[in-house]
Amino acid sequence: MEPALFNIFCRQHLVENPVMDCAIRCGKGRVEYNPGRISQIADNEEHVEEMLRLEMIRLFLKHPYERQPECSLPVALSLGSNMVIDQHYLLPHLNIPKSSEFQLPQRECFEWYVRQLNELLQQPSMPDEKSEPGTDDFGKSDNDTDEQNDFMLAGNGKEPPSSHTGIEGFLLSDDELGELSAQSELWENDDLRREEINNLIRDTKDWGSLSGGLIEKIIASLEVKLDYRKVISSFHTSILLSKRRLTRMRPNRRSGFLQMGSIYDLASKLLVAVDVSGSIDNRTLQAFYSVIARFFKYGMESIDVVQFDVGMREVSTFRKRQTQIDVEGRGGTEFQSLFDYIKDKRWYDGLIIFTDGYASEPKVEFRMRTKVLWVCRSESDYKRHVDWMKKTGKVCWIDF
Repeated sequence: MEPALFNIFCRQHLVENPVMDCAIRCGKGRVEYNPGRISQIADNEEHVEEMLRLEMIRLFLKHPYERQPECSLPVALSLGSNMVIDQHYLLPHLNIPKSSEFQLPQRECFEWYVRQLNELLQQPSMPDEKSEPGTDDFGKSDNDTDEQNDFMLAGNGKEPPSSHTGIEGFLLSDDELGELSAQSELWENDDLRREEINNLIRDTKDWGSLSGGLIEKIIASLEVKLDYRKVISSFHTSILLSKRRLTRMRPNRRSGFLQMGSIYDLASKLLVAVDVSGSIDNRTLQAFYSVIARFFKYGMESIDVVQFDVGMREVSTFRKRQTQIDVEGRGGTEFQSLFDYIKDKRWYDGLIIFTDGYASEPKVEFRMRTKVLWVCRSESDYKRHVDWMKKTGKVCWIDF
């Protein structure tokens, strides 16, 4: 008897899907099954039961609804989730690839496995081509970048360009890739589903055959994680709210013309500083600039962007998403020049700093009008530097 797994199963809609490329999958509040594929293994009841157990444990870990790194391959999402579950729950009838088969360590988190698998699964099984001239700033040619971007879009229905994908002799066939890709097709960040599962976790007393380590992992998932998207959006909103002016020309929302109304200046001047020191790799820079591109979705017409390491580079104005970035620097790191700059350029409403935080704490010996947001490269960088960073502004980290 598995009361916990049965309980979460009863909260899903059971839907038949005869065209999907896997036997069972979950997501969007439902459990889908392919009767044709189920009939092929119907004689092995243990196999079918373990497939269903796998999906229910996946739901408890909330992998279909949160913590999915941006631009992740559907195959990497499914594999990463399977690897985490396989290390905590015995499923002998399922042929789940082990992390060791990809030369990856055990006891890592879901996001870590997905990021590593994103890189590994894009390597051809027999790489023997030399790099060609005409590469971009991140070491890839324009054609390669376009192909990789298409390949990296989660849920876009595209498969890797080669018939087999993997590393060091571990190969995934087209059928296996199709099945793994289909498993995560319904996955998307969903706050409502996530909170429903959190409530179920809090109410569950009998976990059945789930191991102590897996139960701890499920309960630990209740801890609230910072969402950098919400932090950045909130930061931008706070800037706009700070530009409120009172006027007799507009009625107050509560008392009409008895009191002065409010006017907000929706134009904000933002400076974004990007750490280009030697400790920041190309992949992190790509993630930083992809976040910068999000600001145009918030209605901003232009953003001032500056690269820095031991000093500031030239300030550039972005009026749209940039497709190619020239990276300069790659030296050490210091933040003092940024704060000296906004001390003189007091027209900036906000300063956002993308960094790993490994530098001396800046000395701010003046009253700052400019609001500051530190965006750390990872959660570990955040935990290491948050105590001194929060003295000058808000702090979050980016998940990529």
